[in-house]
Amino acid sequence: MKNFYLRLLMGLTTYASCQAQITITSDDMFNQPGEYYRAYANQPPALLNRFPVTVAGRIGEPGGPHYWDFTEGPTDEIYRYEYIERENTIVWNSFKEATIAERSYRESEPGDYAYIMFDEVENLGRKVFGFWIINAQFDDPSTKFTLPIIDFPAQINYGDSWTTTAEYPNTLLGIPAVYTEVQTFDVDAYGYLELPELGVLECLRINSVKDFSAAIDFNGTGTFTNIDRQFARIYYWLVPGKGIAAQMVSEPSGNPVSEQFNLATMFQRMFETNKVAKDAGCREAEPVDGLNIIYQPNLVRLKWDAAACAQSYRVQTAYGQDPVLEWMDLSPANYQETFFIDTLLNGHKMKLYRVISQRNN
Repeated sequence: MKNFYLRLLMGLTTYASCQAQITITSDDMFNQPGEYYRAYANQPPALLNRFPVTVAGRIGEPGGPHYWDFTEGPTDEIYRYEYIERENTIVWNSFKEATIAERSYRESEPGDYAYIMFDEVENLGRKVFGFWIINAQFDDPSTKFTLPIIDFPAQINYGDSWTTTAEYPNTLLGIPAVYTEVQTFDVDAYGYLELPELGVLECLRINSVKDFSAAIDFNGTGTFTNIDRQFARIYYWLVPGKGIAAQMVSEPSGNPVSEQFNLATMFQRMFETNKVAKDAGCREAEPVDGLNIIYQPNLVRLKWDAAACAQSYRVQTAYGQDPVLEWMDLSPANYQETFFIDTLLNGHKMKLYRVISQRNN
């Protein structure tokens, strides 16, 4: 019987590019108790009035690299976002799983708090369980999602897309209601963002559409009737070490909102934070680690841990008896799985493997 020798070589391939796109990771987002940031914004909508701001020509196009100059903009309000750990207060009663909250308020109205209740899950992202807010639309300020959502994944790259669906019950003037928010996210642009006090920063832009609907149980029979549906388009600019550094939110509409809109119900720009960047952003994929191999007479199975900042992998092979190793691709282009099965053994005495993590810049 011929012996089959299996060797592993782990490698890293890096492509240099003057227009390379960054990766945003959980370390770049706000998820640690004690962190905060402050942001300028326009006056928020009131019950009977809206105070939109003109953003025509400032949204930009997909692709990149682009430059967004947000040094100028509305300063009617300053919002403060604080990240706090669990407290023994009424806010946390309905959110047993949450470990941290984003507490936001206008500095002109310091007691008017809103909370987003979440947990930062390793290799998954921000797991949101619901929110707490005193709002004329809800009888109960504590609003828990039927199922939690991952709104910002642990790793975000240019070209990524995902969808969340948040459903939550509440009551309106004592009438049972169910609200549904379906939100799509497309990382469609990249480049540089200039902010007041913070300077010029690399960024990714997320183009998001929120589809909001409400249904009411008028008769208390458990049958819900749709009463409202509205759309809004939201742009997020994500920056290494500073998370969501800017936002634009369109005015609500009964129809999907165009990618280019003239008026924003909110235009917000970060100008101060105490967050300390931890390996902010990344341009290079980390080497593959945790590789495990199983050999059977008819196949070889390779499996490895996801490499930080990697967008794809190349599984390659070479024959050990060759005087000069010639590495050949086994995996297809843009291979994103963290396993590979090779069935082309062909009785070679020695077959070498390597897995290369890479970015698709």
